[in-house]
Amino acid sequence: MPERHTPTIDQEPSKELSFERWLETEFKEQYDSQVRTLDRLGLLELLPEAGEKGLRGIDGKEYPLPSKEVIITELKKNQEKIKPKFKQDFTQIQLTPFGVPLERLTTLLQERILAHHKAGQLFAAKDNPADPDVPLELDTNQPLFTWDGHLDQNAPQGQRGADVTGKCVYHPTSFDQKNHGGQTKQEILDDQTKNKSPFPGWEVKLLEKNLNIPREGKGKTVGGRKQLETNKTPEQYLKILQTDPQYQHEQGLTNEDWLTQFLIHLEKTNQVIDDYQGKGSACFLAGSFNPASRRLGNGSWLRDARRAYLGWSDPDVQYSYYGFRPAVEL
Repeated sequence: MPERHTPTIDQEPSKELSFERWLETEFKEQYDSQVRTLDRLGLLELLPEAGEKGLRGIDGKEYPLPSKEVIITELKKNQEKIKPKFKQDFTQIQLTPFGVPLERLTTLLQERILAHHKAGQLFAAKDNPADPDVPLELDTNQPLFTWDGHLDQNAPQGQRGADVTGKCVYHPTSFDQKNHGGQTKQEILDDQTKNKSPFPGWEVKLLEKNLNIPREGKGKTVGGRKQLETNKTPEQYLKILQTDPQYQHEQGLTNEDWLTQFLIHLEKTNQVIDDYQGKGSACFLAGSFNPASRRLGNGSWLRDARRAYLGWSDPDVQYSYYGFRPAVEL
């Protein structure tokens, strides 16, 4: 397999743009762009009771879209936590419609991949925006493979997702089948409401600007933090986050994060993500865990199979082309 190169970062973002200036400029642009995309994709609806746009969760409840002002307030309130991560290149905001059924997100991604391919606008991941477009082949019969532990195709429609059945837990602190420390989606939604979360039904996160996970030996140090590279096990990544101060406040992505990320990036750039047979790397989704099988999620684009892949991994598996994209949750 030919060696792939990940773009390097020569300057800390804080030297070019202060946190305060970022809030007034790039953050607002990112927010507006993502809201337009989520709305255009049909993930936002006018909520009758709330009288504003948002999502309807797996519990049938209304969860309004977090406003720009509320997110800015939370970012400022948590500056002690956020500013160091900002200096480490966590400058990309993501609004994840967490409460939406997983089944809906997977169906939508399949539809959008098909639409992009039909329009001749389904391209490989790039190192740099100026790189030429590389068209991808697609299995139009199955543009997205989803492991049945995430989505049981034999179950009735609307009841297929492990998020609805409670078989998936989120944000585990270990990959132990009994003492995993995670919560079901419904438990998280209930806790958000009980604890008066500023954005119930949603998860708002900061990501590194470059989506391509660096291969082993290719990561750069930004703001005193070495980028996480491929070729470690999910258990090793989880331990690093929990024990190494430079990765403080970071967590693994959920299936919902990855699907949302794929959709937003595809709509913005016509490119797939985690194209590990091209310029990217596959991504362990350590924020979604199935205790019964002791498996976590993973996401990638498979050129051989000509489709996106929302699969599973064992906690101790290790590949040179599999890595870990962390997020910082507000």
